[in-house]
Amino acid sequence: MSKKSALLLYQSLENVNMDKNYWEKYIKFHEMYWDGPASSQNVYYGREYEEYRLSLSNHLEVELEEIKDCLFTKHENGKYYLTPLTRDSNKYILEKENLIPPQWFLLFDNSEKKFFYSHAGDGAVQADGIYYDTDSSSSKERLEKAQSIITKLKKEKISKELELFANDLEFGISELSFWLADLDDDSLLILNYAELNTIIHEFTLKNENSVQDLWILFNNLNEKTYEKAASDLKIYKQKWDEISKKASSSEEALIKEPEQEEESLQ
Repeated sequence: MSKKSALLLYQSLENVNMDKNYWEKYIKFHEMYWDGPASSQNVYYGREYEEYRLSLSNHLEVELEEIKDCLFTKHENGKYYLTPLTRDSNKYILEKENLIPPQWFLLFDNSEKKFFYSHAGDGAVQADGIYYDTDSSSSKERLEKAQSIITKLKKEKISKELELFANDLEFGISELSFWLADLDDDSLLILNYAELNTIIHEFTLKNENSVQDLWILFNNLNEKTYEKAASDLKIYKQKWDEISKKASSSEEALIKEPEQEEESLQ
């Protein structure tokens, strides 16, 4: 299977108009009985899942098949944020396979980098995942800043590599800006490395600073130090080419394993 990353939009519960009472009850249930925010990583044993859904149905006073789900989080500002989950394409969630598009990084500041932690035994914990979060107002300002720098580049003589990168990025920024246009300013954006975390070695996770790397690159573009910018881009691309190649290789390995098993049985 491919390794996915995700960019998620979370609305403030305060600003939700449709089904607000439903979502308040949904969140309250999970806070009271299931130890906090809903997680796609939950593991159920035996009939636990069926019992959980039945309890949720009773609490919400709806039939099982009428339950609507969401991801939600309680932010450090004390507010609840949620993103509805749908069975088909979800306008609140963007996913990419085996990479993270550079325009996603430009939504954030390096100071907004955070880690998921897991127990490592003997009471120790270790970082095993990266995510960033920010408000939509800040993210829009950052995209505008990046776009302004790219626009100025069109009058400059720069390398072909920088020109191609800027052109591709401009299209990506345009798509993201459209996606964010109607959001309330206090909406929450989360960039989750998700399955790509398994590709980056645990000892190098804390040194994975692509948000910072790209803003250094953009600062060099803005200051017209194009040789430094070209060097920044070369290092950035090399790193993400390696991550993407490793993610793709793991996918190919999983495909080959069943084929080898079939051959051994023949």
